[in-house]
This record gives sequence, C-alpha cells and structure tokens, in this order.
Amino acid sequence: MSIDFLYSAILRSSFGLSMGAIWQHLSVELSSLKASDEEKADIFFEVLKRLMLEGHLRLALDGKYLSGSVSEQIDIIKLAWPSCPAEDELDGFGFWFLTAAPAGVVWVTPDGEEVWA
Repeated sequence: MSIDFLYSAILRSSFGLSMGAIWQHLSVELSSLKASDEEKADIFFEVLKRLMLEGHLRLALDGKYLSGSVSEQIDIIKLAWPSCPAEDELDGFGFWFLTAAPAGVVWVTPDGEEVWA
C-alpha cells in the first residue's frame, strides 16, 4: 500500500473530522498490513505533513494556529506522542487525542473556508 493511496484515502474519509478520526481511519487502512505502532505513527505523521504542505490542514490549539514550519509543528505532536501507546490511548476511543494532544486540526476547503475539528 503506497503513501499516495493512504493520503488520498485519508483525505476522502477524514476531511472535516478530528485528528483522532484521522488516526482511526489510517489504522483501518493499515489493519491488513499488520504494521507496528511505530510504523503506523510514522505513516500518520507523514500523512499529516503532506496534508499540511498541500494546504488541506493546519494545526491549532485554543483557537490559534501553531507557529513554525510544518516540520516544527509535526515535531510538537511527535514529542507528545505516547511512547508505549496503550490500547485505550490511541485506539478505540482515542483518549490521547482528546486529553493530551498538543494541537487539533483545522481543515481548509478548496474555497479557503476553515473547518475546525
């Protein structure tokens, strides 16, 4: 499964939804590959980065966009990422995304409208 396929699938299935929903949709797409947690996280960060670089997504916290380059913003998420994700932190209800993630997502429509998720 290529990163291009995953990127397109996530853009279609998760547009307008939360970061936790992006993770869950990616997990479903990767379920047949038996990817490790580390591999899934790497792919997740790559998809987020591409969505940001192509103008579909921005990261924000408390109504304000994160500053810095796309890589610097992704690094903020990476630094906070659970080192040994428990089943209930990232899978299932995605508790980590609701309580500990240092940012959320803002989708940008082709017309420039913002969808805060």
